[in-house]
Amino acid sequence: MMDKKYLIALGASAGGLHALSEFFDNTLPDAVSYVITTHLYPHQKSTLTEIIQKHSSLQVCEVENDMQIQPNIIYVMPENKVMSIINGNLILTQRDLSIKVNMAIDIFFSSLAKDTMFKKIAVILSGMGKDGTKGVKMIAEAGGYVIAQSLLSAGEDSMPESVIISGCANEILSPKQMPQAIIDYVGRSSSKNN
Repeated sequence: MMDKKYLIALGASAGGLHALSEFFDNTLPDAVSYVITTHLYPHQKSTLTEIIQKHSSLQVCEVENDMQIQPNIIYVMPENKVMSIINGNLILTQRDLSIKVNMAIDIFFSSLAKDTMFKKIAVILSGMGKDGTKGVKMIAEAGGYVIAQSLLSAGEDSMPESVIISGCANEILSPKQMPQAIIDYVGRSSSKNN
């Protein structure tokens, strides 16, 4: 029987571009999927997909509504949207711009915690505020693995710090250390299941 696939959900905000670039400089094609949720300016076309592609040998694509997640692909949330996951498909809805505090990471992570299609790894990178902490708690409670960026390596440390304070982080690492930690975790989990 095929094991469940792994989905690595990355949340980033201010200072997150450098962290994402460093993370994907060190990733390998290893049959997992990546979904990036960030705080993007609603009226400015995002170039994040193109930027990440320069740092990865994996295919990088901007999410379209009802897109099915495949292995060895990096999915990037587009601007002006809120993203969730239902039955392994990425669902986009229009962002309500009257809500000033952007909680896009919590929204996606919370939906991922309820999804039963994937084993979950949540990564919180550089950013301001506390977005991601609520979602990370739900993912941890659902048996997921949580990695927070080390505060010294973060351009803005309040988002990872909030996760660390919550007690949900299984590991606290710099972005370049994270891919190896994920490989090690997947290896440990797979050997437990065999």
